[in-house]
Amino acid sequence: MKKFMFFVACLFAGHAAQAQYFCTVEGARLHYVNYDEVGQSVSDEEITVRNVVKEGNTVKASYYDKIVTTKTKNNTSYTLFDWMYDGTNTVCTEDLMYGPYIDSDSDPDRYDTGARLGLLEKLKFKGDNSFSIKDGAQAGENLPDRKFQWIRNMLKNEVTISGASYMGTELVHTRAGKFNCVKISYLKRTKIVLKTTTVRVNEWYAEGIGLVKSESFNMDGEQEGKTLLVKVEKN
Repeated sequence: MKKFMFFVACLFAGHAAQAQYFCTVEGARLHYVNYDEVGQSVSDEEITVRNVVKEGNTVKASYYDKIVTTKTKNNTSYTLFDWMYDGTNTVCTEDLMYGPYIDSDSDPDRYDTGARLGLLEKLKFKGDNSFSIKDGAQAGENLPDRKFQWIRNMLKNEVTISGASYMGTELVHTRAGKFNCVKISYLKRTKIVLKTTTVRVNEWYAEGIGLVKSESFNMDGEQEGKTLLVKVEKN
C-alpha cells in the first residue's frame, strides 16, 4: 500500500509540475485595472482570447488587449500577446506591431504575418521581447536577459530586461478570486533618446490565466505602478 501511495504521489507531482500559464478558452475575456504610484486607477484593460490552437503537446493562443486610459482624449490603444506552451515551457511574446497597425486605421481583421513583417521593418524592430515560464521552476532560478528596440512616436525606444529570476509560488487575492501563482522578478530599463528609467518589476502568473498581478518600483523602492486582474469571463 505504501509503495502504491508513493507511486500515486509521484504521478500527481509530475502532473502538477506541468503548467500552461495562459487561457485557452476561445472568446474568454480577462479584465485588468492599472494603477499609478499613489493607487489611483489610470486605465482599464480588456483582453479577449482568440486563435486557440491545440496540436499534440503544443497549445497556442492570442490575447487581444484593448487599453482605455481614464480622463484623457484619444484614450484607447491596443496590443497583442501571442502565447505558446510546448509541454515544458510557456512562452509569451508581445506583438508591438499590432498597436501601430490599428493606429493607422487599418482593418484589424486583416492583420497578418505580412502586415507584421512590414511594420517590423518600418519601425526598425530588433531584438527579443519574449519571455518564458518553465514548468517546475524553483525559487532562485534565473531567466535569460533580453533586449529589444523599435521606433515609437518617431522616437527610438530601447528596453533591457535583466536579473530576472523565479521567486517561488504565492497565493494572490484579487477581485477576480484567489490564484496560485508563480512569481517572477526582474529589472526593466527603458531608454528613450537620452532619457533612461529603471524599475524593479514583480509579476505573478497563474495556470490557465496568465498575469494576475504586477507591481513596479523605482530604484529607491517607491512604487511606480500596479496592475491587477479584476474579472474573468469564460463563455
